[in-house]
Amino acid sequence: MSVSFFIKTKEKEKSSIGVSINYSGMKRIVLTIPNLQISPNEWENGKMKVSRGKQQNIYIQNDLNDMQMRIDQFFREFKRIHLANPQKDDFIKFLKSEKQIDEYFSPTKVFKILPIFEEILEKRINGEILNNGKFWNIKTLQAYSTTLKSLYDFERIRKVQISNTNVITQKLIVDFENFLTVHEGLKLNTVGSRMKNFKVLIGIIVSEGIIQTNPFKKYKIPIVSEESTTIALDDNELKDMTNLDLSYNPKLDDVRNQFVLMCHLGVRISDFKIFNSLAKDSDIVTFKNKKTGAEINLPIFNEARAILNKYPNGILNLNTEAEMNQLIKEVGKLVPGLNKQFIQEYTQAGKKVTNIRKRYEMLTLHCARRTGISRLASMGLNHHDIMIISGHKTLKSYFNYIKITKRDNLKAMIEIVNRKNEELLN
Repeated sequence: MSVSFFIKTKEKEKSSIGVSINYSGMKRIVLTIPNLQISPNEWENGKMKVSRGKQQNIYIQNDLNDMQMRIDQFFREFKRIHLANPQKDDFIKFLKSEKQIDEYFSPTKVFKILPIFEEILEKRINGEILNNGKFWNIKTLQAYSTTLKSLYDFERIRKVQISNTNVITQKLIVDFENFLTVHEGLKLNTVGSRMKNFKVLIGIIVSEGIIQTNPFKKYKIPIVSEESTTIALDDNELKDMTNLDLSYNPKLDDVRNQFVLMCHLGVRISDFKIFNSLAKDSDIVTFKNKKTGAEINLPIFNEARAILNKYPNGILNLNTEAEMNQLIKEVGKLVPGLNKQFIQEYTQAGKKVTNIRKRYEMLTLHCARRTGISRLASMGLNHHDIMIISGHKTLKSYFNYIKITKRDNLKAMIEIVNRKNEELLN
C-alpha cells in the first residue's frame, strides 16, 4: 500500500502535482493537488529537490509529507469504522475538508434513527404519506412494523443505539443481519425481507437529507435470498383434485372449486376476490390489480368456465384465507399424487434444514397461482403474454413463479423426440 506523488507534465514551464493512492484491495486513485504549480526542474524521484537554498521547495515537500500521512491515517480509520475501503469521493471529501482525523470522524450532532423510522411508518398508516396516491397495503405496513420491532430488539439485546453515525457503516448493517439470522433464528428469505425493508427506510431518510449515505448502495451490500421450496400441481394432480366427489362436505367442495379455479386463472388471492365479485359474461374479465394498480385482463378458459357454471352468476362462496389454507390441505390429502413425499429445503439460523413432507402439506392458496403460471409456461406460451395474465412487471419476478422441474422438461423432451421419430417412420 502506498501514497506517492508525481508531476503531471515535464514539457511545460509549470506543472501540477498529482497524488497516486494505491492500497491493497482497492483500485488505484489519482488526484490532482489544487492550487499548486511547480517547475519540473525542481522535481526529482517523486519529490521536491530540497538542497541548500531551496527553502520554498522544503515547505512544499513538508506539505506533501503531511498529506501523505493524513491520507494514510484516513484510509486506516475509514476502514476501521466502515469495514470497507474508502472510494475516490471519500478521499476527495476528506482532503477538501482540511480537517484532522479525529475532527473529521466526529460528527457535530448525534441523533437516534429508529424514532425517525417510526414517524415515517406512522405517517404511512394514517395516510399522511401515500403510495402513488393510495393508502399503503396493510400487509406492507405490517412487514415494516415487524422490521422496526426487530431493529428495536437489536438495540436492546446488543446494547447499541442506531444513530446517524453508525447507520451509515457496513458494520452495523452486517451486525443486524447476523442478529436476525442467529439470535432471532429466522429463515434466510425472512432475513432478506427485513433487510430489504431496512434498506428502503434508510433510502427514505437519505432522500430527505437526514443522513448523507446509504450503506447498502455504498458498500454494495446484497439482500440475501434463496429459492423457496414451494410446489405447483402437475396436470394429473390438478385433474384428480377437480374430479374429487366432495358433495358430502359443501365447505370442502367450495374450497376445492376456488383453488382449482385459481389454478386456471393464475391470480393473487386479492385479485381473485375482485374477480369473483365481477360479471363474467365475456371470455375476458378486466379490472385493476389491487397490489400494483396495473390493468389485469383474465381470460376465462373452458376449465375455469366449467367451475363458474356451478355457481349463480359465477360467484363462488369464499371463506377466510386462513381457513382456506387449512382446508385445502384436507382436500389435497385425498389426491393420490399429493401424498407423495416432498423434500423441503431451506436455510434457517444460518444452517441448512431438510424436511421430508407430503406434497399436500405444502398446499396453500399461493400454490394455485404458481400452478396456473407454470402450466401456461409448460404449454409453450410466450412469457410476455403470460405476464399479461399474471400481472408481473418484470421477467425476474415472473420466473420466480415458474415451477417446472427438470423431470417435467425431460418428459416433454421424450414426447417431442418420440413424436418426431413416429413421423419419420410413417
